[in-house]
Amino acid sequence: MEDIEDLLVGNGGGGAPPGFRLPLNAVGFNPRKNNNKPKLTKLDHRLASKVPGSQTIYIKTFGCSHNQSDSEYMAGQLSAFGYALSDNPEEADLWLINTCTVKSPSQSAMDTLITKCKTAKKPLVVAGCVPQGSRDLKELEGVSIVGVQQIDRVVEVVEETLKGHEVRLLHRKTLPALDLPKVRKNKFVEIVPINVGCLGACTYCKTKHARGHLGSYTVDSLVSRVRTVIADGVKEIWLSSEDTGAYGRDIGVNLPTLLNALVAALPSDGSTMLRIGMTNPPFILQYLKEIAEVLRHPCVYSFLHVPVQSGSDAVLTVMNREYTVSDFRTVVDTLTCTCARDADCN
Repeated sequence: MEDIEDLLVGNGGGGAPPGFRLPLNAVGFNPRKNNNKPKLTKLDHRLASKVPGSQTIYIKTFGCSHNQSDSEYMAGQLSAFGYALSDNPEEADLWLINTCTVKSPSQSAMDTLITKCKTAKKPLVVAGCVPQGSRDLKELEGVSIVGVQQIDRVVEVVEETLKGHEVRLLHRKTLPALDLPKVRKNKFVEIVPINVGCLGACTYCKTKHARGHLGSYTVDSLVSRVRTVIADGVKEIWLSSEDTGAYGRDIGVNLPTLLNALVAALPSDGSTMLRIGMTNPPFILQYLKEIAEVLRHPCVYSFLHVPVQSGSDAVLTVMNREYTVSDFRTVVDTLTCTCARDADCN
């Protein structure tokens, strides 16, 4: 196995590392499809397999909207470097599997897909929460892996894997940029990660091991991203994270500050809607009225995902959820009451 950090050593100057290609078109590109691919001779195939960016990539995504956004970013970068994207695994030269570790069915499906890929003797890259949180799994032996905060280097990992190297890239201290090339699954929906990781320490949760400690994007960078995708014609913006309510606590801001800034950037004609993602009670209790006011805005969906973990304070304590049943009721009652535009809450 070769370490990609060793493969790229010596890049003391700026720009691309030695041997690393610049993207064909990092902005405004259209991903190549295989519908009208010319028929190649055996010699053509052998030569094409050696040329970076001439291969076809199959991407399979498991898990949450954050994972979906990561896959769209990885697809965008690969397409920008010339790779074709295909929904047909059989015609692909390499498989890229973006994994989820939260639910057992997703991980079981991942295991099955990895086995199929190995049986088909296809080069394989595994991304996402499984390799980040459980890198020593037997299923990942002999497989290239890319971590959740290294998606901006997926092209390097793919190119080295196609050369026959096993690459593992998992360590990083900075967040990937928000303005990377992206191929959206739905061209009208932009999934925006506002932060990664969380501040919790739940006794049962694997996500913390995979996504790590809280890391928030700045308000300015998120507003800039929203304005960019609105100009691209996006009609819905979904905010995504492991815990929306914890946003900004690592950089000295809070969720209402971000939401108000994003709402101010939305078109006044209501042509683009904002959807707020999943949150846990502890970090929104002090901001409930401010959040409710945002949810009443005509360009914001009156929706908030707050998962019910248990109706027992004793169980919540053992789970280390950092809130009580009463706290959860306060969240639900305050938001449903305040968000009801014409309802009588008494």
